[in-house]
Amino acid sequence: MYDLIKHYNSNKKEINKTIEKILSKGVLEMGDEVYKFEDNFKKYCGAKYCLTVSSGSMGLLLALRALDIKVNDQVITVANSDIPTSHAITLVGADIKWIDVNEKTFNLNENLLEKNISKKTKVILPVHLFGNPANIEKIRLSSQKYNLKIVEDACLATGAEFENKKIGSFADITVFSTNPGKILDGIGPGGIVTTNNKVLFETLKKLRDYGRSSRPSKWPVKSELVGYNAKMSTINAAVLDLRLKYLEEYIAKRNQNAKLYQNILDSKKIKFQFVLPNCKSSWRNFSIRLKNRNKIYSQLYDKKIRIALGYLPINYKDAYYRKFNNKIRLRVTEKISSEIINLPCHQYMTEKEIVKISKKILALI
Repeated sequence: MYDLIKHYNSNKKEINKTIEKILSKGVLEMGDEVYKFEDNFKKYCGAKYCLTVSSGSMGLLLALRALDIKVNDQVITVANSDIPTSHAITLVGADIKWIDVNEKTFNLNENLLEKNISKKTKVILPVHLFGNPANIEKIRLSSQKYNLKIVEDACLATGAEFENKKIGSFADITVFSTNPGKILDGIGPGGIVTTNNKVLFETLKKLRDYGRSSRPSKWPVKSELVGYNAKMSTINAAVLDLRLKYLEEYIAKRNQNAKLYQNILDSKKIKFQFVLPNCKSSWRNFSIRLKNRNKIYSQLYDKKIRIALGYLPINYKDAYYRKFNNKIRLRVTEKISSEIINLPCHQYMTEKEIVKISKKILALI
């Protein structure tokens, strides 16, 4: 689904020079490059504060910890995200309230929010699935009405825009993933967290570094709360900072690729993920929906076509959660998840490759 070799080769000399410089300095943890990237990324998103973490999954966990979410609290989210979204909620001991999604956008259905809010609800956790922004403004209105916090799972949506404004400054906390293959990716696991709240930022900083408020220097620094070793390496941050300069180019090419798919695959038998007006998806992949998905997917896969399914199983059907939630049914979520095929949409896709994949699909439907 992603060509990491072409990605590396696109600015290989620049990356190698940066890595060599860092290795020569010998500061591989929390070097100056980490803080430089954090500063550049917060400006890119229009957020006041930013910190890097070891993964998007850890970023979600730290976000809920920073908001003091715990046992007997409830977090509302969707069930068609990758499993770390739900795992973060479980790891802090809170209850998950999965609600259905919008059939067109594949994202949290904001019209179902208020009837699912209870006295236990503390956080709404929308997911911008496959890079497509959820209706964050309507979600904010509900959160304000009931005095709830919002944590955005933007792990697949770096650079996406809601009403012409970058995702990353709308919620109390926004979490991105920079794992290889993501929209903005490094050379190993990584994540980014943004917020406009200084108190949350200071708490997040402690949580990522053993609960310490500052880094050790002449004297050791004691922990102020129970935290984690969730820091990003200096090398990874430096590579991300290099690639941040090209991020708008990446996203523009992904949008061109998505448009090409839409033009070629224009068929009554195929449905696309809908992007809200005045919004921009960063198209981590291009998703199509087909009635006879499994048969077509299997035939394409056997032909060595680089495609993938959506996140399966649906979170509440995962082996762990199924033990406790075997009566949950989300009609739209289950329908969409049984029909999705994800097509590669990265910036190194050629028109020839997109045409080839599209024609193979059209020949099978």
